[in-house]
Amino acid sequence: MDKIKKYLVTGIMCALFMALVPKTFTSADEGDMYSVTYNLTGVTVSPQVSQVEEGDGMDMTFTANEGYTLPEELPEGAIQIGGTYLSESDYIYQDGDLSIIDVFGDVVINVAGISESGDNNDPGSSSGDGSYSVTYDLYEVTASKQDGNVKEGTSYSVKLKANKGFKLNASNVAVQVNNEYVYSGYSYNEGVLEIDSVTGDIIIEAIATPKASSKNNNKNNNNTNNNTSDKKNNTGNKSSSNNSSSKSSQAMASSGRTATNYSTSSYRAPRTGDGMDIRYYGAFALIFLGAGCLLAGKKFK
Repeated sequence: MDKIKKYLVTGIMCALFMALVPKTFTSADEGDMYSVTYNLTGVTVSPQVSQVEEGDGMDMTFTANEGYTLPEELPEGAIQIGGTYLSESDYIYQDGDLSIIDVFGDVVINVAGISESGDNNDPGSSSGDGSYSVTYDLYEVTASKQDGNVKEGTSYSVKLKANKGFKLNASNVAVQVNNEYVYSGYSYNEGVLEIDSVTGDIIIEAIATPKASSKNNNKNNNNTNNNTSDKKNNTGNKSSSNNSSSKSSQAMASSGRTATNYSTSSYRAPRTGDGMDIRYYGAFALIFLGAGCLLAGKKFK
């Protein structure tokens, strides 16, 4: 009986240790750190952090540089998290103060000040403060910088990235200066466009094309749609339903719905590690079990 009591006491002590020691491990999706990138024109930001933890919010204040004023509102695409552009409901911007509600991926912040010199409608002429405008004409391409003004004679670089499912070839990147295409004075290599010297108003054009896999997927989707249409038009003909590789995809095609893809960048798995740890329940169970055995041993001793 003494040996049994010794085992029970040891078990209770272990259970108490597991229950009372603080948790030192978190789930794999807790505590992830994400980078923060700023693309600013004519403004500064404070504080300017380089990393932020998943689930945290961000508060910052923008200040206009000399010769610029702050924008009254941020344009579409100004805030990007995890490859997804945020809508106005996901952040708050007023009088230069920006608050981002929830961070779930790498953050890219694009803010450009407004030149106090005003617009100049004469193409090719300086805006009055020795700078020229830079604008973008993009298709399925994301630029690391927004439209803005650049000082005359300075170099200018921007990173261009094709959207998911598309590719960007150098032959589909072009530069206009004062509304005329130029074929020298700039370079495009590994997604980075560099202009040697800004000498006029610039328009940067980039057109991405679908990848080969995307073309095949579109072709397969067209075939599926055609098979579904044939099935609706010819209810007595069952051959079209046999083209599918599984009964589930046949049922999905016949219903007219599409499957939900949860592997996109906008989807996030539920956070784990919150609430009572399961070890607590196991520890309490062992404590009650040990206490019951001790009481039973005393009763029959």
